[in-house]
Amino acid sequence: MKKRNSGLDIIKIFLSLFVVIYHQYLHQRTIFNENFSQFDSWFFSSFSVIIASPVPIFILISAYFATISSKQDLRSFFKFGIDTFLYWVICVILVIIFVSGLNVDISISTTLTFGGRDWWYLWSFLIIKSISPILVQGIKSANKIVSLIGIIFLLGIRFAFIKANNDELFNAGTIIGFLSVYLIGIWMTFFLKEQMKNKRVIKTSTIVCSMFVVLPFIFKIMQFWIDLNISKLLGFDSPMTPFPVIFSIFAFILITNVYIEENKFTNLIAKTLLPVYLFHFVFEIAMNQLVWSKVFKNSNSLALYELNFCIALITWLIAEVFAFLIIYPHDFVSKYLNISLWATINFINQKYKKISAKC
Repeated sequence: MKKRNSGLDIIKIFLSLFVVIYHQYLHQRTIFNENFSQFDSWFFSSFSVIIASPVPIFILISAYFATISSKQDLRSFFKFGIDTFLYWVICVILVIIFVSGLNVDISISTTLTFGGRDWWYLWSFLIIKSISPILVQGIKSANKIVSLIGIIFLLGIRFAFIKANNDELFNAGTIIGFLSVYLIGIWMTFFLKEQMKNKRVIKTSTIVCSMFVVLPFIFKIMQFWIDLNISKLLGFDSPMTPFPVIFSIFAFILITNVYIEENKFTNLIAKTLLPVYLFHFVFEIAMNQLVWSKVFKNSNSLALYELNFCIALITWLIAEVFAFLIIYPHDFVSKYLNISLWATINFINQKYKKISAKC
């Protein structure tokens, strides 16, 4: 049995935290002055590309595992569909409890429709996963250069014609963005797998990633002289704009070269990361409305604004505790729903064969 790479789990844990930090800065108006933007924070400005990149990195990692997997069948797709349905049920119940019991302002209608504020990733992943075997085989059998040009063209469409904004939930833009980055991950795994292990490529990737750490900090300092936020102008704060995607690709190369022996604790934490992503918005909104807005009282202080990082960390920890509470009951129900589903499918199939034989 192949051992799990705990190095990837550790990286995904940090990426999960970055997602929560990103959303906290994005939706901080309940606490702080509405005129503040993410780039007023030195922390966010300095690490804007890193904080904005977890989603494309997660997509690339998903494509990597889909490509190296020796088995892709309908069972994994239907399992993910059942898991999604169960998470949706939990989300609806949780939101109703917070809205009715604590008077937290969360849209129940949106929750009933999509499941949650940040669930576009889940729905996009479900769609892409349904056609993942086709995508993998398509890239594998296609010409290396032709397929790359096609992927770049698709990514260009996302960059040029579909506005990246923070209000989009589940639309053509999210699907095309997800699909194009997913195809990049497949293409790199097929055609650059050996090159990604090359020391020169690793060194180059390290330099590029370091550059995306240093440049935003320099741009923040420059803002004192030129009164222009270059990081914001270049879209450093949006996951599906060119520079965060470029950073994600080079970070992906480094990530595929990380290996740490299997560790049960990190494996356990990694198992909770999807529900943390799906449910952290409820705790973020609730804490912002019920606690932090009262503590900071719409503060105008930029010094206090930096505390968004600490607030996000607390939200992540609360979401982790909740994820631990639901993950095992969720897996138990999911397991038996999967068994029931395939037992039903096999029963119908057998009945159909008997009827066909009689005819």
